Amino acid sequence: MRISITLLLSAILFTFLFYDQALGLNLMIYEISILLYLGYEGAIQFKNRKHLIGLLAVVLSCAMTIIHHSTLSFVIHFLIGFLYVGSLSSPEIRSIPYVWANSISSFFITPGYLPGVLFNKKETEARKNSGTWKMVKFLIIPMLIIIVFIMIYSGSNPEFGAFFTWLSDWIGKALENILKYIEPYALGVFVFGILIGGFILIRRKDQWASTRDELSSDELKRKKTTEKRRFKPLALLNEYRSAVFLFVSLNALLLLLNVMDINHVWINFKWEGQYLKEYVHQGTYLLIVSIIISISLVLFYFRGNMNFLSKNKFLRQLTYVWILQNAFLAISVGLRNWYYISYYALAYKRIAVVFFLLLTLFALFTVYLKVKNVRSPYYLIRTNSFALMLILLLSSFFNWDKIIAKYNFSKAEKSFVHLNYLATLSDTALPYLDHPIEEVKEMDSYQMKSFNPYSSIGSSSSFSLYRNLYMSPEDYIEVINSRKKEFIQRWKKKSWLEWNLAEQKAYDELVKS
Repeated sequence: MRISITLLLSAILFTFLFYDQALGLNLMIYEISILLYLGYEGAIQFKNRKHLIGLLAVVLSCAMTIIHHSTLSFVIHFLIGFLYVGSLSSPEIRSIPYVWANSISSFFITPGYLPGVLFNKKETEARKNSGTWKMVKFLIIPMLIIIVFIMIYSGSNPEFGAFFTWLSDWIGKALENILKYIEPYALGVFVFGILIGGFILIRRKDQWASTRDELSSDELKRKKTTEKRRFKPLALLNEYRSAVFLFVSLNALLLLLNVMDINHVWINFKWEGQYLKEYVHQGTYLLIVSIIISISLVLFYFRGNMNFLSKNKFLRQLTYVWILQNAFLAISVGLRNWYYISYYALAYKRIAVVFFLLLTLFALFTVYLKVKNVRSPYYLIRTNSFALMLILLLSSFFNWDKIIAKYNFSKAEKSFVHLNYLATLSDTALPYLDHPIEEVKEMDSYQMKSFNPYSSIGSSSSFSLYRNLYMSPEDYIEVINSRKKEFIQRWKKKSWLEWNLAEQKAYDELVKS
């Protein structure tokens, strides 16, 4: 009974906070209320280290949605919250992928339990034996069926319909009066609140995910068989020789590639006006493929008894060199990305490459530990999935739109400023996108001289082609001024439930200017 009341109260709170409201302070109020209840009922185990880490991640990521109010911060927060619910229903699970599986299972299974929670079996049986239920069963339900048939017959026979006009008028007025007090959108928000509340408060455990995680171990155990297999030692030795030949060859190829990178990227790189997008993306795609192949090969050859072969030292050393060379390849891609940022300023994907490279270097380090300490594939999945979530959480600590706007304009004398792109940044960056028309014109003049891909042809044709490709200062200022007016008007109409720090600061600075 208590859970049904709690679920209904949570749906009412959800409707009050989010009906016809944008996300803001209301999100924090709702989640604090839910977390307090979960702590009160004992769902959050404060002695469980994973629960405390998850709770900290939820609170921090929620705070970032208020502070930065960016799409990235909201996406990461909802992802972390989704995983946290899965960890609450199965606190024994250690690996994020299995927590994810548990959350997905609970998300789709929980709605089926809602009717049983809202109307439990004992209460239903009691109502069936009550006088009210008997009246519904023997009077109201038949009357509803009769009304349905009257409407059907009225549609098929006009004379029959005219005879029952009074009934259709009465039904119409009744529905109209009911709809005065029930707004369909509000009802939809309430139902959605029940679904979200059910997912968080009921929480169903996925036994498959829990069992699979329990059977998994970080340690890789030696496989022993009692059966007599005459050629088993020889097969392992042949596999060892194959692995040595493969890693020697791959190290030689990667060494050649890295030497070329040292020459062309580290030492003799020279920017001559070329567009560096493919220059970076090519290296990034190559790195992704290389890392996938590297990890796959290591997992294949060190999947079993190869780890315990007494004469596998040389293969281990070759593997370490292979991992080290892949790490150098990642750093070379980072240098390419640095050049890209230096000449073409910041953008989302260029920032994402930095975080990807950090995760890549960590993944390579865990592969090294897997070989050195004889770890299992489960260890790689567990540690790298945790690292991924940590990097995502850290990335939400920054208002990237604001950083991009400030950095790109501050580097206008050295880097290309893409006005088309900057004009699409969020409202929180508007104070840093707002510049005097004279300043933007002066900047655009310099940009056209230094970064015009059509500079080799005639001046008039060059200007025309450049302007077709990039936004003019006048168009840019017009877009920004229009967005400023719309944002200020929209912010004034917002309720306190939609408040967030990033837009408040943007509004204050725009009003001052």
